[in-house]
Amino acid sequence: MLGILLYEAVELAYNVSKIGYNSVTGVYNWYYQIPSENIQEQEKLINELKNLEERLKSLENKIVTVEKKYDISDNMILVD
Repeated sequence: MLGILLYEAVELAYNVSKIGYNSVTGVYNWYYQIPSENIQEQEKLINELKNLEERLKSLENKIVTVEKKYDISDNMILVD
């Protein structure tokens, strides 16, 4: 019985200290506007996605110009 109480006390102390540490670091980072690693990674992925969308739009425009140049927009080629 004493072992269970000691285990629970240690677990409680660990969890309270972990919550306190995370709270203090979160408030510190918020106050000094320090972005977390997750936010930086998300911003990097968003920028990469925007670049890919721009490349896709440019390729679509190139395809449209080639179709207009050679008038192949309505032609369908059937391959057996």
